[in-house]
Amino acid sequence: MGTIFYRIEQDLKAGRKKKACDRLRNLINEFPDDLSLREKLAQIYYDSGFKDEAGKFWILSEPQNFEMKEAVEMYRNSLSNSGNAILKDIIFRGDKTQLSEYAKNILKELETDSFKKTKHIPDFKRKQREKGNYTESKDSFFSNVGLYLLIGGIILLPFLGLVKLGEIIGSIFSK
Repeated sequence: MGTIFYRIEQDLKAGRKKKACDRLRNLINEFPDDLSLREKLAQIYYDSGFKDEAGKFWILSEPQNFEMKEAVEMYRNSLSNSGNAILKDIIFRGDKTQLSEYAKNILKELETDSFKKTKHIPDFKRKQREKGNYTESKDSFFSNVGLYLLIGGIILLPFLGLVKLGEIIGSIFSK
């Protein structure tokens, strides 16, 4: 994972903030329990002037300064403080038991608000990917026959065209 952080730093130094953000988002999807990744992404957004988007990724972190409080408040206001909308937007797929007490309380507060207003709590399961256990799709008989007919047709059309052209030329000169 060290090389990915090096790439992120290089992207930021080169001004490729979008690429750095994409890399961090991919890391967040791969390691959803690591809130420090969310904090790094939030800092990039904040430095770029996207305060509400920074608040989205800082919402589970305990505010350490005025910037974080301001960004989280702006983010909450942009979604009308709706627990349901915020939960659907932040999509936390990690293990809640590994979170700090502050993050657990925030999630609990959002879930309570969501249930009170919508009678539903969005639940996002961790993505389960089994590496190296992919099966190739089995080609059916009809798809193979269709492929061979297409190839045969492509080969046969120019030949039939030449035969027809020969017939036309032959009919012109035979009169």
